Parts: sequence; structure tokens; C-alpha cells
Amino acid sequence: MEKKALLINDSRFESLILKDMLQKLEYSVEIADEFEALYAINKYEPQLIIVNYIMQQTRGDKLIQLIKAGMPYLKCLLSSNSDIKISDFPGDYIDGIIHTPVSQYLLENVLGNVAQSSLDEKTNIHCTNCKRDLTEFLDITFCPFCGAPII
Repeated sequence: MEKKALLINDSRFESLILKDMLQKLEYSVEIADEFEALYAINKYEPQLIIVNYIMQQTRGDKLIQLIKAGMPYLKCLLSSNSDIKISDFPGDYIDGIIHTPVSQYLLENVLGNVAQSSLDEKTNIHCTNCKRDLTEFLDITFCPFCGAPII
């Protein structure tokens, strides 16, 4: 089955970078802004949607809530260059967070965790060294922020 991802972002540059990274992970990728998001979802039928947190007319968390209300089976990730975490958003509608800029390794790790975990299995995990939230990186050996071993 073809893996399809939709990027919803008002920054064309950031979308193109993420598109290239996802294509290296064998995803077919389409790009939309917040105004054409719902149309693009219905037309393209992705399994994965990555939504930017702050856009011109809306916030990504609100858009994900709207998407999940009609299509709860879709995996929706929130991307941001801010230091946000899933616990900042009440409810269980966000499947993961991507902190941008993101490396190919971290993107693959987040996508792997989202694909293998259900919403009910989310836990808060922090690095014992730098105290950063590692919730999105459940299957790692070293902290992606400071390099400390994960115990």
C-alpha cells in the first residue's frame, strides 16, 4: 500500500524541506495551506497529516481537532519550531509532535513511533540529563538533544 502524507503549512520553504525528507522515507507527499486543507484531505486521502502549529489564519491544533472530528483514524502530527509538547494540548487528538527544523533520523523516529503506538499508550518520558521531553522518541537509545544514554 502506498504511504501518503499531506503537509499543511503556510511556509512553502518548510513544506518543501519536509516533503523531500518524507519522500526519502518512501512517502508520496502533497502540500496544502490551511485554506485548502480539508479539500486536499478529501481529494488526496492521506494516512498521515503534518500540520504546522502557527499559520496565518489558524492554529494547527485547532485544524487537527477539526480533521479528527470527521476522520479520527487519520494520524495527525503537529509541527512547530516552538518548544511545545503533547501535554500542552488537552485531549488525545494529536498523535505526535515534530520540532522543526528536524533531522531525517528524528523524523523517521517520530513516524515509526506514531505508526506503532496507539493514542492510549502515550506516556511522558524525559531525558535524565537535559530534562527534555522525549515522548515522541519512545524507541531511542540516546537523547536526540544532548546525546545522553536513555535508561
